[in-house]
Amino acid sequence: MRIVKYLIGGWLLWGLMSCHLNDVTPSTIDEEITDYQGDFNQSYGSDPSQRYDIYYPYSTSQQPSEVLILLHGGAWGAGDKSFLLPTVRALMAQKKNLTIVNANYRLTSSKGIRLEQQLNDIKLLINHLHQKATNFNITTGAFAIGGVSAGGHLALEYAYARDTTRQIKGVVGIVAPTDLSSEPLRQTGLDLSIQQLLGTTFEQNPDAYYQASPFYTAKSTAPTTLLFYGGKDAVVPREQGELLKFKLTTMGVKHRYYFYPDETHDFTAELLADKIIALFAM
Repeated sequence: MRIVKYLIGGWLLWGLMSCHLNDVTPSTIDEEITDYQGDFNQSYGSDPSQRYDIYYPYSTSQQPSEVLILLHGGAWGAGDKSFLLPTVRALMAQKKNLTIVNANYRLTSSKGIRLEQQLNDIKLLINHLHQKATNFNITTGAFAIGGVSAGGHLALEYAYARDTTRQIKGVVGIVAPTDLSSEPLRQTGLDLSIQQLLGTTFEQNPDAYYQASPFYTAKSTAPTTLLFYGGKDAVVPREQGELLKFKLTTMGVKHRYYFYPDETHDFTAELLADKIIALFAM
């Protein structure tokens, strides 16, 4: 183990270099399954946007399955869970004892909806699923959560800043913004979307931008993290992932960072599935 320093995007980061991954007991995710069952447009709240599709496996041993919650992208103000159907199909093709929850959430294009309400939706969904654990034969323990683009930002921010009761065991950010204060990120066309998310401009309230950024809210107690970024992404610069990667390294948080030079903001689902499954053994 040695002390190292990194200079990334103007940030000087110091920390300890050590191994990220530990050997663990195999998860029930490896239990043999025979089929998947899907229930669609289930409600976890009173708002029409608070809906989810759930895909749960039948395991030969009937062991409760692990759970992965997925959150779609759309700049926080648009999008739908249908966007992630290719990712759902790729995950089911792995034939693991994993329940996949593909969720919608309230959007900032609706009056009064900002980051706080979207994070509250995640909490409401998690609590709902715990209440339904017997119905779906899912674990009563911690879940994994992940998302694409804005959904990835929400997953990371919830896991780092709001998961005070350790309901999240792992988090996946796919082309996710991690530092909303970053001028290069805002200049890609996300500035107005971020203003709508936070209800203020950066110049008016920079602290709101820092407090909403996983790069700043990540702590040494953060759950295991997977990050995916593409070299041809014109929306979220790769530096967004590199900054968070090196901060997680300095804090000793277990993580893996995947960079694909030819991937755009529309990430190929097949590149994700096996690596997301591996999260449950990290």
